[in-house]
Amino acid sequence: MKKLAELAYYLVSQKPYAVIIVIFAAFFLSFGAFLHVETDDDFESGITDPAVLKTLARFKAEFGHEQQILIAFPVEQINRETLLDLWRLVQKLRALPQIQGIMSLLDVLQPINRREHFEAYLQDFRIENLREMLQKNRLFDKFLVSADGRALQIVIVPDLAFPDCQKQLYKELNQLLPAYFGAREFHVFGYMYFKERFFEFIERNNLMFITLGFILCTVLAWFFFPDIVVLVLILCAVGIPAVLTFAIYFSNGNKINIFTSPIIPFALIISLSEIIYLLSFFVRTHKHGNRSYDLLHRENFFRLLRPCLINALTTLIGFLSLSYSPSPNIRLFSLYTSLACFLSYFVTFGLIFSVLKLYQPKFSREVQKERRYGEGIRRSLRNAIFRHTGKVLIISTIVGIMALPFVFSAQKRNSLEDSFSAADPILASWKYIETNFSGPYQLLLMISHPAPLEKGFLEDVDRLHAKLLQMPEVNRVFSLVSLVKSFTESFSSGPEIPESEQLIFSILEFFDARGVAEMVISSNADILLMRVAINISDDFKIYELGQRILERSRATLPPSTQVEITGEVYSHAVLQINILDNISSSFAAAILMISVVFLLVFRRLSLSFIALLVNFYPIFFAYAVAFLAGIPLNPSTAIAGCVMSGLIVDDTLHTITFYHDSHQRSTQRRLLFTMQQMTWPVIYSSILLGLGNAIFVFSDFKPFAYFGAIGALIVVIGVLGDLIVLPGCILAYDRLKNARKPA
Repeated sequence: MKKLAELAYYLVSQKPYAVIIVIFAAFFLSFGAFLHVETDDDFESGITDPAVLKTLARFKAEFGHEQQILIAFPVEQINRETLLDLWRLVQKLRALPQIQGIMSLLDVLQPINRREHFEAYLQDFRIENLREMLQKNRLFDKFLVSADGRALQIVIVPDLAFPDCQKQLYKELNQLLPAYFGAREFHVFGYMYFKERFFEFIERNNLMFITLGFILCTVLAWFFFPDIVVLVLILCAVGIPAVLTFAIYFSNGNKINIFTSPIIPFALIISLSEIIYLLSFFVRTHKHGNRSYDLLHRENFFRLLRPCLINALTTLIGFLSLSYSPSPNIRLFSLYTSLACFLSYFVTFGLIFSVLKLYQPKFSREVQKERRYGEGIRRSLRNAIFRHTGKVLIISTIVGIMALPFVFSAQKRNSLEDSFSAADPILASWKYIETNFSGPYQLLLMISHPAPLEKGFLEDVDRLHAKLLQMPEVNRVFSLVSLVKSFTESFSSGPEIPESEQLIFSILEFFDARGVAEMVISSNADILLMRVAINISDDFKIYELGQRILERSRATLPPSTQVEITGEVYSHAVLQINILDNISSSFAAAILMISVVFLLVFRRLSLSFIALLVNFYPIFFAYAVAFLAGIPLNPSTAIAGCVMSGLIVDDTLHTITFYHDSHQRSTQRRLLFTMQQMTWPVIYSSILLGLGNAIFVFSDFKPFAYFGAIGALIVVIGVLGDLIVLPGCILAYDRLKNARKPA
């Protein structure tokens, strides 16, 4: 290790130009990987549950895809003007190549493609017949028309074979619908549409994060070190690891997604935090010492090489603890943010020390001004630690105990309201469709039985309809029974299930000719599909509802029936639960691995335990405050603990390493010397890390905002722990140990 360190210093001190050229050559060559940057629009790639994948694959094999986009809008009544307006809109939608099929109230009427012919067809008696039919037959109720007849809905079936269908259709609809409706009210929803809206946020937030990240780096770099050469050096050292990381990321064929987009600001802040620490330590020793600049350069390199390497390792542990997540997107985030840490360490030491070998910085800020403010802060810290050690520790313990109930009372929730702001149109569309129609989400039940068209079995299915509709979360159930009863209601004495299987099959053929039967029965007529529309969007509640629906289904249908639940909504809910469970395990693994690092580095159980306590206390306390403020527990908020466990440990390690390696004769003197040397570096790096997390708070995408708020809170509590609680614990332990010694 010592030989490697000597070799590294030989390169930066004797071959600085070569080191700088190699780093910048890699930097410029990496831009070739940015020629084709794409955003990932796939959620399903993260699903790894074998049972869920098997059922979903079986559904797609039997029924194709379930993708639908809903367009709903209010009308005064169903009259000639309303139907003509609906016809014009449907015709415009049919012209879009990304659309495979459209269902609307027009399907009840004769299909006519020419406007003048349709106008002639719309006689008053036909419109009156349509109204009577809608009142008598409830098949279209809360599906294509609202119960009060004051709103219409169009169901779009996309053509997934069209290249980049999801993104292109989303773009076309966002152009067509506002132009068509103008100032009139309209609403668009659907899981496919929602997903693309989701990824639209990612692309916009990527740009915002990059912009804010570089602005923050520039402002803070100039504030701390007002030297134009050092400013350029810092920006290069900050930007190069981020660019190299994403060059490798894109060259491996990866796309930007919700979890990997934060890699950019994290790479910037990780690099900047370490750079500011190095420079603040370097400049501080240069200001206060009488040794030559070359000697200070060498001493600082070897003094900082080991603790910064340890910091890089603990940061890697925090991110790599997520590498066992069932979501490949989270695994990508874990791997490439870890790579950013790795590159940041080598680029920082290589570039910073090479340039500082060639250039001795000169700063315009008065040394005495910094000394005056710095001494005041250090004096306050000394008074709190040395005069009130017991009070500091007692208050910290009481506050921690008071926070525990809030940590364990976290509310698991991952709904649309936890992703989008209250003013977002997607929430208004959800509420409008949920109120006037059904869904908008739906769960799919695949029902297999030896005789699926037998009257007795269909009566059991009808009873299941009634039981499911008793659930407050279910607002519509649609299956083969719905079609059969609708047909008999229209063409016989009332809604009933015929005795003859042949008659039921004939009814199926009637609806199959209209493209409806495929929605409720497989092509071989051996599997029934029940579509259960639900009015909740919380993944945890959706999963729990799915289990209750399965339980009721199996209790109602004959024992020979096989019932499976599937669909994108249910599968995504399972994925979110699996991710959250895995993050909890990852957090425990991070604690264990960081504890091992502490033991290996400090070789003292007492120091390792104190460091562990000081680092993870802020995480639990920050979550208590977050949950008290109403922030839910879900994958987006839970991941903050894992990530921050590897980041806030840096200042603790720097402080304890400095304390451990100092040669003062007593604990008090070592603490005083450590505080004198480390207060400002710890404050500087904490400010950077806190502001780096605060970048996310400005996002209009709630998962990022929640992440940033929790991360910034962890940093604020963590710096208090490093500057007050950590020295207090060391001092209290030393006094306790001395008190036990025999006189």
